[in-house]
Amino acid sequence: MAAAARATLADPARATIVGGRSEPRFELFHAASSLCSQKVRTVLHEKAFSYRSNDMRILSTMESDGLVAAEHYSPAYIRLRLVAARELHSEYVSGYSGRTSVETEGFDPCVVPLLVDYDTGRVLADSQRICIYLDSVSHEPVQLVPDAPDARAEVMRQVGIVDRIANGALLYGFHPDADLRPEALKASMQTVYDYKVMALERLIADNAGEPELVAAYRAKIVKESGGKKVCRDPAFQRAAREQTRQLLIGLERDLAAGSFACLNGNAFSLADAFWGVNLVRLNYLGLGSMWDALPHVARYADVLARRPSLCKEAIQASLDSMPHSRYMDAMADCRSEVPA
Repeated sequence: MAAAARATLADPARATIVGGRSEPRFELFHAASSLCSQKVRTVLHEKAFSYRSNDMRILSTMESDGLVAAEHYSPAYIRLRLVAARELHSEYVSGYSGRTSVETEGFDPCVVPLLVDYDTGRVLADSQRICIYLDSVSHEPVQLVPDAPDARAEVMRQVGIVDRIANGALLYGFHPDADLRPEALKASMQTVYDYKVMALERLIADNAGEPELVAAYRAKIVKESGGKKVCRDPAFQRAAREQTRQLLIGLERDLAAGSFACLNGNAFSLADAFWGVNLVRLNYLGLGSMWDALPHVARYADVLARRPSLCKEAIQASLDSMPHSRYMDAMADCRSEVPA
């Protein structure tokens, strides 16, 4: 099933081996620009795991010969993802909040990332769950989820906070007051929801004989149709940004208290990895000004930008796969300071 999903990549060059092993234990279906994929790749980097990488195209596009569906909508990939769904015992996503947490939003059958563990035969979905699983496989060279109950609880509390950020709304939404996203990104978002739904409707028609696939595609249409309804809704967009601001204020308090974070002399943890990826994304979207008056968050973002795993899997991956954002220039400069 993994081989069939891998074969859907239009460019075989996007299927590579990371880490040198010819037959790695893990296989990852992901996208360079995907926030949740960046979290998983950061953990894989920290753990120094070798893996088979499948970098999927996750936006449907209108080409000269018609609509080309996103690769992670392919029936072969969805069949593999539905294997992971059976472990989750979660209902399909049934609306749109701008958040991606399976725990609070339900299971989206048509997204990345997805991890295959060939040693155990397991297929895992949901970035938080994948990252915790990877950390449990080996505590070397770094343990990201502490054993000590209090430290573990705080790390997982922070991970849960990051999962509450409405990243989808911030990336896809048109803010009525200060839309600071790159112009090229805004242009692509003009039609993104229409192309998504068109591709999904065609896939429903093409796979009418497979009820599981049809149900998956219909659930995805519900979510994306909901996204289209609010992408220009002033109240929704303002609320998403204000909620993010409040979460950053909470982060400032937590950093000042020293309850977690490598900033405070603690070991680098899953909370640092998740916050690091998200702070990079917020900065890319022009929202780094949100921590101008939050000195602990500002220092935290600066320290995390120099972490080799985040430099490669969040900063460099964003620079390589997304339209240029001038707000990334300072973070890009940090790469020269990171040891090879």
